[in-house]
Amino acid sequence: MEPQRITPELTLIPLDQPTLRGFHTFISAWLYQGDVTFLVDPGPASTVPLLVQTLEKMNVTRLDALLLTHIHIDHAGGAGDFSRSFPDTPVVCHPKAVPHMADPERLWQGSLKTLGDTARAYGQIQPVPEKNLVSSDDFADLGVKVINTPGHAVHHISYLKDGVLFAGETGGVRYEVPGKGVWIRPATPPRFLMEISCGSMDALMETPHDIYCYGHYGAVRGAGASLLAAHKDQVLLWAQIIEREMAVSSEDLEERCLKSLLAQDPGLRLHPHLPGDVKEREKGFMFNSIRGIAGYLRDRRNAAAQ
Repeated sequence: MEPQRITPELTLIPLDQPTLRGFHTFISAWLYQGDVTFLVDPGPASTVPLLVQTLEKMNVTRLDALLLTHIHIDHAGGAGDFSRSFPDTPVVCHPKAVPHMADPERLWQGSLKTLGDTARAYGQIQPVPEKNLVSSDDFADLGVKVINTPGHAVHHISYLKDGVLFAGETGGVRYEVPGKGVWIRPATPPRFLMEISCGSMDALMETPHDIYCYGHYGAVRGAGASLLAAHKDQVLLWAQIIEREMAVSSEDLEERCLKSLLAQDPGLRLHPHLPGDVKEREKGFMFNSIRGIAGYLRDRRNAAAQ
């Protein structure tokens, strides 16, 4: 897929994964070219050559920064490889993420444990040179505002530049169904903390912006706050549905939750219209999001019992 120019300054660079079924219109990098030039989330190692080639075709030979919303392998797994092509570019991430980017072995092993063959297809995570790493706490350049948005990950951050909000996975995962509308689902993997995640959504709702950029996938003009409010309601609805299913039985919990969510969540109403390979992809991620919310609910129940 070709890059998509959203505004004169903003471009979505698709990073489709040809070896993974259904992983198209799912991963992207964001390029901003205004008074400064920066990239948000380089994606996994597997598509760094494609990303670098695309930047070369766009005559981008220098970046003022590489900004990471979080260091999950599909967003930042290629940062080390990317730094070889842009060796003078600062790589900005949450302070808790800095040591994992400098020495990603634990991050790689965790990705293998969680994702298995998908992680292998994404490619091994290479270290970012320590000289390139910048904690977001120390980053005050380029007119970019850093907003801490933990929830999807404890080290998740968002960035605001001239009305463009790069929100990573704070507002869930978006897939546009041509002629039908938009599929939105929560991205709540273990270990998920409901109150913190909802607080991050509130923070972005209170942040004035014109364009909302999803980590997965695309951009929306003028509706970011309302979409975040709807997504917060969606996450709370998921918690209610999953809690009811947990009260019935722990047997086949994920399958029962999936069935109930598809029947009751209006955000998932376009499920019948998803391409078959995208349905397959989304089923796996929905199970992971169910596990995250179920884990939160168990922890809350156990804490109340003490």
